[in-house]
Amino acid sequence: MARTRLIPIVTGWLIALFALTAAASAHQSPNSEVYLDFQADRVELEVVLPAAEYAYASGNRVAEDDAARRQARSYLAETISASSEGGAWRTKIKGVAFVTRDGTTDLVATLSLMPLQASDLSEFTLGWRAVIGAVPDHFVLVMLRRDPATKLGDEPDVIGTLRGDRNVLAINRGAARSWMPFANAVSLGAGHILGGIDHLAFLLALLLPLPLIARGGRWCEARGARTTIRSAAILISGFTLGHSATLIAASLGGLTLPGALVETLIAVSVLIAAIHAIRPIFPRHEALFATLFGLVHGLGFAGFLSSTDLSVARNIVTLLGFNVGIELVQIAIALAIVPALVTIAATPAYQRLRAGMALFCCAIAAVWVADRYIGLDENFVAPFEAAVETSLMLVFFTVLVAGVVLFARRSTAPRPRKI
Repeated sequence: MARTRLIPIVTGWLIALFALTAAASAHQSPNSEVYLDFQADRVELEVVLPAAEYAYASGNRVAEDDAARRQARSYLAETISASSEGGAWRTKIKGVAFVTRDGTTDLVATLSLMPLQASDLSEFTLGWRAVIGAVPDHFVLVMLRRDPATKLGDEPDVIGTLRGDRNVLAINRGAARSWMPFANAVSLGAGHILGGIDHLAFLLALLLPLPLIARGGRWCEARGARTTIRSAAILISGFTLGHSATLIAASLGGLTLPGALVETLIAVSVLIAAIHAIRPIFPRHEALFATLFGLVHGLGFAGFLSSTDLSVARNIVTLLGFNVGIELVQIAIALAIVPALVTIAATPAYQRLRAGMALFCCAIAAVWVADRYIGLDENFVAPFEAAVETSLMLVFFTVLVAGVVLFARRSTAPRPRKI
């Protein structure tokens, strides 16, 4: 009995291991993959078939021309289907291409499977005859990538396999949980702000001078911790107010600006904030500046949503969740960094540290402005972005560690005895 139970457990681990390997190496083995993305009224499928096996099974050519793509469309429409108690679903082939990566050519296609009623999405059968009926031992790895109603995150989960002797797979989504779309949106917002290095650079540049007093066109001595923390809270609240307003207006009200203009203005906001961190431009008005440029950043958030997840952008609840995810990350960064900045600001080294980090933000912002306004060589931009992302993480980490070390030294330093 124990041995019987062990077989499916080991099999499941092997399938999961293969899924992770396949996702990381862009289909290294001659087997097929299908990724399911659930929408409100349909299932989107991304299908990956090894081109050699597809050609053998179908007798069709593998070529990047209209005739070969038409043959592939016809083949997929005939061999991939879905059905439920309401009857057979309608299949629409949205895109077909032959893609070569790492010396291996795959047929990559996007399909929409549409039931007669949206309620049929909860339980249905996926039918599959592509390649597996003609190529011995070939199998299809079926993975759930996105389901706002039942799954957190976009990392694929293996839900089954298809083979020549098993060409149907019953899919049961289970009971939808009402909080899952909101939680998914929170995760999406948090992930976006963590990956949005221009937003992080903007936040860093605004926080750098907060622990200092502006006098005579210069940043001078440190001010109190309570005043700095209050200013940081007001600043982040202003940024939140600004980007929330335009995020909602753009997503639900149709407010639009050219994407290139928005991205350029975001880079300009980082540049101005960095210059202000070097020499005061708008001392004691940082919250107003954050609010005004927050309006621009909100349009950037809306553009990201419209290009990646329309189900979030068009729903007020999930839109709120996306915004909450952004705020949670911003608050977490502020809670970690602001006390560290306050601690370091009391030392003579902070003026040099502030100037160095502000100049760093100036430099990267200037490159962003140039790239987004006139365009730079991608061979330069890609490694530059990777280097900036790593550098920003190191800056935040260094500030945090330095603040903790200084605070620990002060706490453990012997106090003079009273005589």
